[in-house]
Amino acid sequence: MDQTGTPNDAEPTGELERIDPAGADHSINATPEHPDQGLDEHLQQEPRGGLTVVVAQGVLGALVLFFVAADPYAFTALEELVGFGLVAFGIFEVVSAIRRRYHLLHLIQAIAAIGAGGILVLWPDQTLTIAGYLLGAVITVRGVMDAWAGARRWFDAGANAWVFVRGVTLIAIGVLVTLFPTQSVTLVVVGGAILAIGRAVISTWFVLSNTDAASRIDAADTYGIVTYWLSRREMDAASAEQVEDRVFLQRGNARDRFWRFAVLMGLATGIATFGIATDSTAVVIGAMLVAPLMTPILGVAAGLINGRTRSTIISAATVLLGALGAIALARMLAAAIPDLQSVVLNSEVTSRTAPSILDLAIAIFAGAAGAYGVSRAESSDALPGVAVAIALVPPLSVVGITLHAKDFGQAGGALLLFLTNLFSILLMAGAVFVLVGYGSWSRLYHRRNRIRVSFAAVALAIVLITIHLALTGQRILRSSADLRQSSAAFEEWLGADTDLRTEAIEVDGDVITVELVGPTVPPASAQLAEDVSERVGRTMAVIVRWIEEQRFTSGDTTD
Repeated sequence: MDQTGTPNDAEPTGELERIDPAGADHSINATPEHPDQGLDEHLQQEPRGGLTVVVAQGVLGALVLFFVAADPYAFTALEELVGFGLVAFGIFEVVSAIRRRYHLLHLIQAIAAIGAGGILVLWPDQTLTIAGYLLGAVITVRGVMDAWAGARRWFDAGANAWVFVRGVTLIAIGVLVTLFPTQSVTLVVVGGAILAIGRAVISTWFVLSNTDAASRIDAADTYGIVTYWLSRREMDAASAEQVEDRVFLQRGNARDRFWRFAVLMGLATGIATFGIATDSTAVVIGAMLVAPLMTPILGVAAGLINGRTRSTIISAATVLLGALGAIALARMLAAAIPDLQSVVLNSEVTSRTAPSILDLAIAIFAGAAGAYGVSRAESSDALPGVAVAIALVPPLSVVGITLHAKDFGQAGGALLLFLTNLFSILLMAGAVFVLVGYGSWSRLYHRRNRIRVSFAAVALAIVLITIHLALTGQRILRSSADLRQSSAAFEEWLGADTDLRTEAIEVDGDVITVELVGPTVPPASAQLAEDVSERVGRTMAVIVRWIEEQRFTSGDTTD
């Protein structure tokens, strides 16, 4: 028995802890029978009137969104305004740190705020880039520290595994931010504005609809509000059983359900393969509707959320075997397709071999819709639409077709599209399952380390995929810009009266190849490379290929 009179071997109470940077301890004691037991320890006895501050932040966020949407160049003025604010804040914090003897970390943060504010004021045109590099560096350093701390004590507790995975994820995010500094800072500003608006809405709703709790929970304590709300969102047992019956194939008559899954996967793969071969969008959509792969993927998400290792492994194995089986079947069916090389070039194949950030966004929203559909019986009618949107089987069929054609580059692109869909569904489905109350709040807490590690690993996979997609998209955009600029240079080089026609212009890195066809010898190309390089903005090599075209006319012959 400890000093408080509690036996040492007592059942865990599920104490939720959060330590904020200021050192305040926010905890909620929860048990399965009373999810909010001990909540008073987290709640304040006197309201702090934090709603005013939160609403003011929401209004500021709305103004930021308005100015950015109305004028893309408003960032410059916004940066200067934020810069002056950071300088003022930093000076105030420095004075407070000296007077109140704050921790050294607060003083460092204050000085950093002054430095960041000075950059915003002095170099507004370069601020986004500089801020992006700084943000990426900070995130990367924090990730390295977390990864190192977690690796050093990996075997001590599950929490250290979570710290390690979190660190690796932060490193990947830091690299992504560094690669795209301007876009990242813009996203942070816009995302921060949206979060401020959302926080204001949540706090206002909470104060107006939960008067008793609002008298004890600070309206500015978003964590406390969300925790209070989630602890009362638990789904009833009957509804939870229905969700599990829908997503866990091993429930009920497992043998029949797995056989049905295998049969439908085979049929969907066959439909998708031959639909792609005939370049028929309607047939491919039919395959999407038949494909059952969404179910075990949602089962993986549900198993991870509830910490059910066996259900997670079974669902993950089902997804893996289904995907491998679809690829193998598509490759075998591809042997029966005539003129396979032309099939590899049709729109149904090429549209699935070069995924982009937009495909990632589609998968995120589709995953959320799928999880919501299976968790709400009244929303199950939306699942066919989700199946069409997410398109899980067609990319696998493309992998099989392109592997048979020995086009490994396109096969890799199609596989990347499938993985993009897979991990996006897992992440968003898990979040939606928590929000709709599937799973006990106390269970979520007791298994938080395992859940954190699992979804941090999923998030890491998404970040790595995002880096690849972003780099690929950037390369495509640069090639398109190079093509436009070089085309203008070629037209000027040939002149308006030329009888040469341009058959093709290809951009491969720093090499541009142009193919010309016509009866006339092309003009001298000594100056062409310099003109193209000047237009493109970097040194380019130009290759000109000329195919001579001879024209013959036959006249009447007379004896």
